[in-house]
Amino acid sequence: MGKILLINGANLNRIGKRDPSLYGGKGLEYIVEQVKEYAAGYDIQVDAFQSNHEGEIVDKIQEAEEVYDGIIINPGPFTQYSHAIRVTLGTVDIPTVEVHLVNILKTGEPTVPGKNCTGVICGFGINCYLLGVDAIRHEMKK
Repeated sequence: MGKILLINGANLNRIGKRDPSLYGGKGLEYIVEQVKEYAAGYDIQVDAFQSNHEGEIVDKIQEAEEVYDGIIINPGPFTQYSHAIRVTLGTVDIPTVEVHLVNILKTGEPTVPGKNCTGVICGFGINCYLLGVDAIRHEMKK
């Protein structure tokens, strides 16, 4: 059985309440449950973590290397500036995928953490998380 750590950053606990026309009307709990169910179909366990605090996310990434086969991360607003998360992602030797519900490329905002990820998936709503599971799954086979 594989294991994936799903990390959601600041304000993602507000999904469903914050601008539902942009981010969808389902809450983070719904998204996490969908990801867990999808991954279970491939015999992959998903552990979810959400924090509004950058340092807690850094700690979680550091702890992941010996425990998980991959990380899916939606840094939320840390996307635009978190060099701490970027550097930490670069120190773990497991596949990492950054995901975003909306297409961040349309806004012109850069992804700082994504520079040290295996890949970035954005713009497909909740399916970005499921595609993240697929990406990690394929990386696990290498």
